[in-house]
Amino acid sequence: MTLGLLIHIAIAGVIATYCHLIGGLWIKSLGLPPLDLSRAMADYTYGDSFSGPPSYWAGQVLICFNGAVFALFYATAVGPFLPGPGVIRGMIFAMLLFLLSGLLFSPIFIDKGLFLAKVHERAWISALVVHLVWGIVLGWLCPVITW
Repeated sequence: MTLGLLIHIAIAGVIATYCHLIGGLWIKSLGLPPLDLSRAMADYTYGDSFSGPPSYWAGQVLICFNGAVFALFYATAVGPFLPGPGVIRGMIFAMLLFLLSGLLFSPIFIDKGLFLAKVHERAWISALVVHLVWGIVLGWLCPVITW
């Protein structure tokens, strides 16, 4: 694996994550509850300090880094074992992350209930849509490395 390929995968993850973040804010236009994922990540990771709430950009940088790491995981460890073309593989991987997020991250770490039940009764639909957006973009842009 070359450095150029690693950079390609990381950039694909960041672009997919950007679409994920924008989708979470724009989903309100579909009548679903919006998800401000950057603010949630900043609040979860940094919390309030003496100077007030954490920087919005801190959450955005962290979630983009997270997207790049998941893209590397997809390209090297999970993607080669998923069926179908790239976009389908990306969607399947995104569904797995959606399930892990809804079953573990949301109730245990951020205390928002299973599949964001404490946020809004339809927040799980918003989360599903934005994860699928992430997976589609990732599967489209990110190569899968077969060993």
